Amino acid sequence: MDSFQIAWRLMELAGVFAFPHLVAILLYFRLRGVSRRLAAIVAALAPAVLFFWLAPIYFFAGVREAAARGELGGCGMPGLAAAFFLYAGILIQLVLGIVTQMILARRR
Repeated sequence: MDSFQIAWRLMELAGVFAFPHLVAILLYFRLRGVSRRLAAIVAALAPAVLFFWLAPIYFFAGVREAAARGELGGCGMPGLAAAFFLYAGILIQLVLGIVTQMILARRR
């Protein structure tokens, strides 16, 4: 049962990183008729914005549960670590979004 939980949590984590890129692809194709340049800019920035909006649900959930059980002991390091992971994920999403749009621009 533990291996199932570990696999499920890894799939959740992968989903948190993959979902914003999938939405950005949909935005790109929706906005491509208006302007290709605008569509590329929105598709490059959308993953970082969506990650910032959706990731705290996942990253801070464990911290809130531990705080409710009294396991943190007043230390703020778990919250700081979750915030660090949030900002690192935003940076990764931003870089990947820009690199993806650069690769797609070369193919046109």
